[in-house]
Amino acid sequence: MTKTGAIFLTEQSFDIEKLISVLKNTKIGNIDDEKILESIIKSFSNSDYYLLTPQQVFFLKNHHEDQWADYLIFRYKFINFPKNRTASEFPNHLVIEPVSACNIRCVMCFQIDETFSKNQDYMGMMDIELFKKIIDNAYEIGIKAVTLTGRGEPTLHPKIGEMLKYCSGKFFELKMNTNATKLNEKLIHEILTCDMTDLVFSVDSYQKSKYESIRVGGIFEDVFNNIKKFSEIKKSEYPKSNCATRISGVKVEKNLDVEKFKEFWKPYVDHVVLVDYDQKWDTYNNSKNDAGKGPCDYLWGEMNVWYDGFCNPCDVDYKSQLNVGSLLKNTISEVWKGKEYQKFRELHLSNSRNKCSPCDRCSLW
Repeated sequence: MTKTGAIFLTEQSFDIEKLISVLKNTKIGNIDDEKILESIIKSFSNSDYYLLTPQQVFFLKNHHEDQWADYLIFRYKFINFPKNRTASEFPNHLVIEPVSACNIRCVMCFQIDETFSKNQDYMGMMDIELFKKIIDNAYEIGIKAVTLTGRGEPTLHPKIGEMLKYCSGKFFELKMNTNATKLNEKLIHEILTCDMTDLVFSVDSYQKSKYESIRVGGIFEDVFNNIKKFSEIKKSEYPKSNCATRISGVKVEKNLDVEKFKEFWKPYVDHVVLVDYDQKWDTYNNSKNDAGKGPCDYLWGEMNVWYDGFCNPCDVDYKSQLNVGSLLKNTISEVWKGKEYQKFRELHLSNSRNKCSPCDRCSLW
């Protein structure tokens, strides 16, 4: 961990001494946050840079020094509170679903479960006024990270541009995940003017035949041209944009040449990553033998808000058997600290996750 962080920072030419100096001279009014900042400074002083991923360094380089301490305190909580099962007043990460439907069918996604994707009880788009209510509440209570994603493709929402604009300037991290099939020039400009910090393109190959066999219904040339167009517009018209772009692929293809994948996409985005294939879409039919044994971090880290305002701890439970409440009548904090969430946390902490479904068959923990 330490050596990797040091090498990474050297490659990025990031002035770690300046960072430590800025943090030491930053005044924090909250005692708990002061302790966290002291811990961060100590880690950096000991050459432990676990908080400084490429995305975090990108943020620090592109934002004023007076935001560095607050941002790193937020990142500390984001990473450590779920691992340590630390109770908080609100989720450190709010995931909002503009749309539950998708226009393509990926072989590793629960959209291929027709009992979900062809059931109108699960399909819909978030009302724009409900969205604004949720964003207002999140901003008011101090949530710093919001991601527009969920079970479907967010760019299918006809008012996605208005949604992005409404989020502008309210969060440290505003992220959106997209399959890039609907990424047109109008939307590109809307993204680059809304203070988005992270745009993730979900792409799993650099070859047309392989891509289209994985993301069924997607057309490789369209996706490639859309991502390339985003890169061109960003460089030519928004050279000071703080929006980091990322290709995030699932390694479905066992023989995928990882280096060729990275080299192919590297000219068009800021980061290229691959994650291991996990067949999580078939959640409800998974074997209980593969289930995690310990508490799940999601219960202390993030909250998913579906298009209809109902909330869930994670999207692995895509049919929402773990429904923990609704934001139609309740606030984010009321749901987060409510009895349903508490019940699931207590079950997990007491080694009884096998008493709640689908936690009893989920391999993520």
